[in-house]
Amino acid sequence: MQIEQAELLVKEADRLLTHATRELQRSEEDVTSTLVCYNARQSIINYLCSYLLKNNVDIKEPVTLSGLIEQCNEIDARFGLIDISDFGCKHDETDEAYCLHVDKVSSCYEVAKQAQGLVKSNTPPY
Repeated sequence: MQIEQAELLVKEADRLLTHATRELQRSEEDVTSTLVCYNARQSIINYLCSYLLKNNVDIKEPVTLSGLIEQCNEIDARFGLIDISDFGCKHDETDEAYCLHVDKVSSCYEVAKQAQGLVKSNTPPY
């Protein structure tokens, strides 16, 4: 059951990341940064939650980006390489805070790509 939930989370994360990608491909003045921010953040959360579910780990409440990364890092040290120090929302339980600058959301997008790569990697944890 958890494996199926994890697979659904990965599919949703991929879908959200695709939306963020399409938005960032627009000219800078046409980018809706809140869409990139929301989609990137939600994709990161989904990727990390799916990783924990695949590894039969209960997700600790309250669910935050930093908490999820810590839990994933306990399984695989590569998750410790994810840098969210610039994220204003890293400890937030709600989705109310958004970044409004394209440069800022572009870095969030890159972190989402990094999370995707780690979660989908076939390389064993170290």
